[in-house]
Formats: sequence, structure tokens, C-alpha cells
Amino acid sequence: MHINKALTLRSAFLFILINQIVTASSTMTNEELMGVDKAIVDSEQVRQQLQKSAVLLANYEIEAKKLVRMTETGANSQAINTQASQLLDLSEVVIESARFRLPQCDEYLAKSTALRGSLDSISHARLEKDYHHDGALPQAPAECYHAKDLFVHPATVLVLTRDDPALNEETKTSIKAEITEVLAHTEVVRQLVLY
Repeated sequence: MHINKALTLRSAFLFILINQIVTASSTMTNEELMGVDKAIVDSEQVRQQLQKSAVLLANYEIEAKKLVRMTETGANSQAINTQASQLLDLSEVVIESARFRLPQCDEYLAKSTALRGSLDSISHARLEKDYHHDGALPQAPAECYHAKDLFVHPATVLVLTRDDPALNEETKTSIKAEITEVLAHTEVVRQLVLY
């Protein structure tokens, strides 16, 4: 019992520490946001695509918060996988809008979403190195990072549950940290892509 309590306290401390670091690293100042080059929205078709992305980004936030709650209420790995897959689907549409609005991010974001094809086999360590830390991605401006994370964090959840379908406490804490981090990116994506 003492060991379980120590693990729970360690997990809680780790989650709080990660959350504080992530929140600090995932923001852009208004000045930085205003300085980003964006494609002009000059057609009704593009406006409609951005409106669709706005709705999907709001849905993404709702579904991500549900996923965090699922880790707290003891959902099984299959339910968590289903929720993470839904976030991947939502993120791909938002990322398509980001690729248009931020043409300097096009190749970077395209290679990021290509990760989907290797989720059954990629190791967690490789995913961290190549996609969280951009080892397999082309150089891109800092603003590209935020949209990429809409995809990479739920992809990481799928890898974590694949590797630990029993969902031990450390895995649940990692899943919660992944999704909490991506939630910190959604407002930046909204500012970069939709406005």
C-alpha cells in the first residue's frame, strides 16, 4: 500500500510539473502571433473551410477534455484508443486549414500527419524523437509546431495504450499529460489559423 501511495504521489507531482513546463512553452505572445505570415482568405470556399475548422477545433477541445476525464474515471484502453483516434481525425481537418493559412508549414505538417501510417509499429521513444522533437521533420518556423501537436499528442496516446493495454498509473499520467499539453496549443492554433 505504501508503494502505491508513493507511486500515486510521484505521478501527481510529475503531471503538475509537466503541465507547468508545457503551458509555459506552448504559448506565443500577441506580438509573435501578429508577426506570422498567413495566406489571405480571399474566397468563399476558403472562408467555409476555415469555419468548418473552427467548429472542429472547438470539438477537438471538448473531446480532448473527455479523454482526460476518461483517464481519471478508469476507462479501458479500447475506449481511450477510440477517443484518441477521434482526435486524430479532427486534427487532420484543422491541419489542412493550417497548411493553407501557413504555407511555410505545409511540408512540415504533411510529414507530421504521415505518422498515422506507422502508429502500429513506431516505438514511443522513436515517436518522441522524430515527431515531438522534430527529428524526422523538415525545418520549419516556430508557429508550425502548434498545429503539428494537435496530431502528434493523440498519436502518442495510441502508442502508449498499444504498449500498455492494462493502463498502469504511469501510462494514465502520461496520457493525461499528453492531452493536457495539446489543449494548451489549441488557442494558439485558433489564433494562427482562423483569425
